[in-house]
Amino acid sequence: MRGGTSLTALLLLCAGAVAAATSPAAQAPGVVAPQTPRQPAPGVPPGPTRDRPATPAQEEGTASMRGVVVAADTGVPLRRAIVRANSTTGAGNAMVQTDEQGRFEVTRLPAGRYIVSVSRSGYVSMQFGQRAPNQPGMPVTLEDGQSNDKVHFVLARGGAITGRIVDEFGEPVSSAQVTAQRFSYMSGVRRMTGAGGEGGFDRTDDLGQFRLYGLAPGDYYVTATLRSAQLMMPVTRAGTEPLEGYAPTYFPGTASLADATRVIVKAGEDTANVSFALLATTVARISGRVTTSSGEPSRDAMLMVMPADDGMEMSGMGATGTPIRGDGEFVTQPLAPGTYTLMVQRRFDPGASAGEVGKIDVAVNGTDVSGVLLVTGRGGIIRGRVVTEDGTVPDFAPGSMRVMATPDGPRRMFSTPPATVNADWTFELAGLLDPVRLNAFVEGGGRGWWARRALLDGTDVMDVSIEAQPGRPVDGVEIVLSRKRTTLTGSVRDARGQPVTDVTVVAFAADPARWTFAGRYVRSTRPDANGTYSLSLVPTDDYRVIAVRGLESGQASDPEFLARAVEDATAVDIREGETRTLDLQIK
Repeated sequence: MRGGTSLTALLLLCAGAVAAATSPAAQAPGVVAPQTPRQPAPGVPPGPTRDRPATPAQEEGTASMRGVVVAADTGVPLRRAIVRANSTTGAGNAMVQTDEQGRFEVTRLPAGRYIVSVSRSGYVSMQFGQRAPNQPGMPVTLEDGQSNDKVHFVLARGGAITGRIVDEFGEPVSSAQVTAQRFSYMSGVRRMTGAGGEGGFDRTDDLGQFRLYGLAPGDYYVTATLRSAQLMMPVTRAGTEPLEGYAPTYFPGTASLADATRVIVKAGEDTANVSFALLATTVARISGRVTTSSGEPSRDAMLMVMPADDGMEMSGMGATGTPIRGDGEFVTQPLAPGTYTLMVQRRFDPGASAGEVGKIDVAVNGTDVSGVLLVTGRGGIIRGRVVTEDGTVPDFAPGSMRVMATPDGPRRMFSTPPATVNADWTFELAGLLDPVRLNAFVEGGGRGWWARRALLDGTDVMDVSIEAQPGRPVDGVEIVLSRKRTTLTGSVRDARGQPVTDVTVVAFAADPARWTFAGRYVRSTRPDANGTYSLSLVPTDDYRVIAVRGLESGQASDPEFLARAVEDATAVDIREGETRTLDLQIK
């Protein structure tokens, strides 16, 4: 950073600006499916005279927060920065923009805890109280009627990477997509992901030049890929000779991440001359036909082609779309050697082929692969209904509730949109191709309702995956809503009894079988400015709780970290609807 000031020190200024703020395992007997209410729920006045909207159930409150966003290097207020306040308890979210003096105000917030973040072009996005770009921010706690006017941000300018992409002869390559990638945790799995943001990727100009900007300090890997079908069309030396093209390439010119060179980015500085040649290789196309289950050509669909390799797939290297012609025929762009997953998903329309999907893996080794037949089907189907623990009718419209199929592991899942709950509180998820676990949410917070479990033959399929095979629908899932909140709260203090805020509090089930990808039995949070924390938990009689410094975002779910932490953590049992207090001390 210019002037020798470290990013960490600047972010500490932001953290210091905060003012002191003030099981049952099975379904309970008598649970019934709510019927569509023809009259308003008891105690809720009808029509538009209500103070709060019915759908989505976005609550309004009496709390507010204010602050200022300034540039770290100049201290100049930043206008038109986007500030987002996201509730950690489902009370709702808000977004505002800073004015000419860099000021912002978020009003009519319900009491609760909020993660507040800010972003602006050319600067490193950050959360309030964040001490490093790869660490979580500090929540802001608000009580009814409270106004916190010290939610300030000091934004550092992002770093940049510049360079040039050429071919094997040193000639510039235009329209190559260049991306900054870095290792980070995603639900406890450390993997390569894109830097994100508006400046995290670029296309080369006619001189082969690119500029990646707005990057947080850290180590990056730069990748280049030719995505345009027209530009990737190689020239053959002879009709029978192999095609020549370019593989997705890492800096300084390799197809292997293991051989790639890290690029170190510092805040506010340009890292220049990150130039390299695309890796020339023998390429080949895949051609074939896509038909529906009835044998008709698949129309109005797009075939997605992506590397089957997990790391390449998640980083987005090499993923392309291939049009399907009216007769169902397709020809992919030239592909480097490797195994590729071809996937197709159609829009959901009434009819025999509605929502049909399909996928197939094809190996490419430099020779064209022809005659591939991909037959789509409706895919797996999961049907069910929404019920409540006590049989009462929720005071939100069914259409504001979504049911999701979440992947059973950290790999790309075939795109399946959430299902909207019908007026009779039933739902249907279609087009499933992978094992999934279910989850559900209500837009706008749901007036305190949350999905406690999803039962299928007595098994909670929020924790155990199910596979809906084509032609064999899974029926009878019951998503059980509850208003009982199970909460663990407490304070974090040092040996002198002073509040500690620069830690992450992690609560996790002691049973390693529950350390699943994106699982519900691992939760983490930062303490607020008073050193207090609060976590909403799924009840279990065997939690472990620990406070740790220097934990990266997402690392709390890493099984290796949890295996180390379990011995030093504090044991706590917590029951359905209970609020437990556990104070922690940091040495």
